Amino acid sequence: MRRQTWIILVVAAMVLAATTNGLAKVPQGMFQIYEQNKTLGIGNYITEDFILLSYGMVVNTAVTRMEETVFYPEFMAFVNKIKETFPELKSSEHQSCLDFLNVLAALLSGDAGDGETPEVFAELKQVRHAGGMAMSPLMHQKIDYTQFRIRGKYTRSEELGRYFQAMKYAGGIFFPVLESNATGISPEQADFLTEQALWFARNIHENKTLLKAYQGFEKNIQALFGRCEDLTLEDYYQIDLQMEEANVADKRKALLALARDTDKQPSVISGPVRVDLLEKGVQSRDVLTGWRFIPQRYTPDRALFQKWVYDQVQEYKGEKKPFSHTIVNGRVVKGYPLGLELMSLLGSEVAEKKLEIGDEINYQGYKKGDDASRAMLLGADGMKGAHFQLMTDWLVNGKDVQADDHRRLNSCLAFWTYTSYISQLYTKQSYTSVSKGLGLYTPSQKRNTAWLEPASRLYEFLESRITVLQSIVKESENLSGILQSYAGILNRCRKIADQEVANQPLKDEDIEFLNTLDATLSSLIHQKDFPIVVDVHTEPTAGKVLEEGLGYPRIVEKKMQEQSLRGALFSYYEFKYPINSRLTDENWQLLLSNPERMGALEFSPGTTIEKD
Repeated sequence: MRRQTWIILVVAAMVLAATTNGLAKVPQGMFQIYEQNKTLGIGNYITEDFILLSYGMVVNTAVTRMEETVFYPEFMAFVNKIKETFPELKSSEHQSCLDFLNVLAALLSGDAGDGETPEVFAELKQVRHAGGMAMSPLMHQKIDYTQFRIRGKYTRSEELGRYFQAMKYAGGIFFPVLESNATGISPEQADFLTEQALWFARNIHENKTLLKAYQGFEKNIQALFGRCEDLTLEDYYQIDLQMEEANVADKRKALLALARDTDKQPSVISGPVRVDLLEKGVQSRDVLTGWRFIPQRYTPDRALFQKWVYDQVQEYKGEKKPFSHTIVNGRVVKGYPLGLELMSLLGSEVAEKKLEIGDEINYQGYKKGDDASRAMLLGADGMKGAHFQLMTDWLVNGKDVQADDHRRLNSCLAFWTYTSYISQLYTKQSYTSVSKGLGLYTPSQKRNTAWLEPASRLYEFLESRITVLQSIVKESENLSGILQSYAGILNRCRKIADQEVANQPLKDEDIEFLNTLDATLSSLIHQKDFPIVVDVHTEPTAGKVLEEGLGYPRIVEKKMQEQSLRGALFSYYEFKYPINSRLTDENWQLLLSNPERMGALEFSPGTTIEKD
């Protein structure tokens, strides 16, 4: 319980610090700390964490705008268009395809499903309740309905919530090519679901309007979040053409062979698999080979997570009780991957030491990430690869600034959490295998000093990523304007950092820029930060998920010209939580405000504490 005690003390110290400064409550976010600086006449210490946070918020704003103005309306239009072209119902497969589309349409529009088939009505009830693992009344398979619980930024509006559930459903429903006892899919179910996938492939491919819409939607998502690793609509269409007279069972065999030959089998096992029930010669990736209506994206961190848990990693060999352990069939095995493992792979010696102290890698069959794994992280497409490049550069090459190894590790864990939060709707989640506004105050004194953490390379890298993002969203003039303005801010930060490294005194306009940077950013993105949480891995045997959270920011001080400047740093949390209560931001914030409940949580060694 030592770690929990430290966390409670940290929260209590933050409350005490706020009270000592004459402030009513703990700052909920970094922006509030900098607003307090203005109120108290304290100069700003602009930390690398605040710049990383602002970058994440700008990217999140861009993604959210695209979801609201492009993705959501295009997805709804596509679903309605394919429904319009629906043929006269000739079979149960046709009816099920229409029912599937009606579920998507109802989720997107918010309709209750009245007037639809009983199966559609029952499925909608299950999705919106998001209660647990259950047999789908419509899709002939067991589904983890907890994944449909609206969370993250998607709780902020009704429209975003609808989009979240519809996209989760479109990416969560699986059309497998192989039957198996390990998934509970019978040959009849596999035939039925493959017939549906083949129907969608034929009807979308043979309608130029539908095909163009589908491919355009896929292209936009891939540009931001990376590729999918499953069989595609094109694969199903080609097999259907080549084997027009064959039965569906033979087509399933051909699809599995194609997936094996073209490396279109999942490396992220995004669903529960009973490995003890796998048939001879069959692997987990075989039984999860297939198609999804809107494929979820492959990300290298989740692929590595899959390698770092049971059944890829077996029994614990030590005598401690590491955070990562779970119980499967009475055996202590590795059930949870850790953010620290990613950071160790990216070059953090502190992360590696924490893993060793916690005995988190002392498992049979555990293989530490190698050069190939590291290259996989850094070479990822979409935003992911660039962000991992940023993290490894900061962890390994960022030693010429005030931030020490522990602080840089904490920054990267928090940055990884925030970027995972942004992409949570589109990326696969790994599973452990199953076996048996501006202030209105007047400063009390003129703020004539300020400081920026001189991380020139970091700011230059972030600016380059914003330029890439501009090229993706160039059609949106409003969004391009925000990104262009933010790129200008990063450029100026880089120039100020260069001045500081050269020991050149900052000009008055630079000091003013830093002391008003929080207000400038707030007016640009029209929001402030607050504690967030995202679940990144599921351990179904224990009935828990791995949550990554950002809590109340920590205050850091820097002495300058006999003045004490004040800035903000991330607080990072990694912990287990019940699967049926996947946390929303709102519930996480309630948890943070309750020391007793926080003390009952089990935190990983990577969680922020005052002294490591």
